Amino acid sequence: MMKIALHKDKVKKILNITFYVVIFIVFVYAIFGLFSKKEGNSISFLGITSMSVQSGSMSPTFEEGDLIFVKTDFNPRDLVEGDVITYQDFRMTENGIVSYYNTHRIEDIDKSGTVWRFITKGDANAENDPRQLLENEIYGVWTERSWAKFGGFIDNFTNFLKSSLGFFLFIVVPCLALLVYEVIKFMKVYAEYNVQKHTHDRVKMQEEALAQARAQLEAEAKSKADGVEPKKE
Repeated sequence: MMKIALHKDKVKKILNITFYVVIFIVFVYAIFGLFSKKEGNSISFLGITSMSVQSGSMSPTFEEGDLIFVKTDFNPRDLVEGDVITYQDFRMTENGIVSYYNTHRIEDIDKSGTVWRFITKGDANAENDPRQLLENEIYGVWTERSWAKFGGFIDNFTNFLKSSLGFFLFIVVPCLALLVYEVIKFMKVYAEYNVQKHTHDRVKMQEEALAQARAQLEAEAKSKADGVEPKKE
């Protein structure tokens, strides 16, 4: 009996842990789905913008596959030579023109016109970038924070979460599991209720039978005391 009780207690703990894990997964997915925005290799989540580095053009400052963090709330006129900025760039592929975010260092700033122009270069490149950037084309400024080799994982994880399979695994399956868990829990509670109700009814019938027997005995004792022969049924 002791082993059975311990086994039931262990199963109950496992089910409770599973329940809270499922709730946590659904919560994380919901928060990420509501408050994240993915555009190319840029991911914004709760005001934090990160970039997955697509090439080694900024080596050794950061490498391909790293995850870098940029701030998008800035004034382009506050930028100086040496700052590392993020901007939207384009490249030709077999499927047409693909846009993505590139991050290079400012080499020079042309302030001669009404609109400033920025000349950039990758730390690993020998020459400046062919295109000069207008100040309104700059998307963000690198915060000098990066996570080594984490960009590919975040990219793949985000794409997976936003896919049909990710939705199925992180929303549909956990919800079904919660439903099954709640049904099992309800059936268990209902079965315990029926057992208690049956036990209560049986005890009540026994108490009523005892009360009737006691009343009959008291009636017989009283009749004998009064000298009256009790009626036999």
